[in-house]
Amino acid sequence: MTVSEAEDYVLGLLEKGPMTTMEIERESASAGRRCPDQTVLFLTKMRGKGLVKGEVSQERRGWLWSLP
Repeated sequence: MTVSEAEDYVLGLLEKGPMTTMEIERESASAGRRCPDQTVLFLTKMRGKGLVKGEVSQERRGWLWSLP
């Protein structure tokens, strides 16, 4: 996937609601898709662009990603 395609795919996943990094990785793998970078690095770059919001969740034991 290109960076743009991967961003669109992740944004589509997050339209369903907040997801952890692991949940995003599982959904991507089951769909046969892969981020251009390691998932957490890719999501961090998206957060830097303001495309997604990320915060540590004690309850879900990891980063929780959502739409801004």
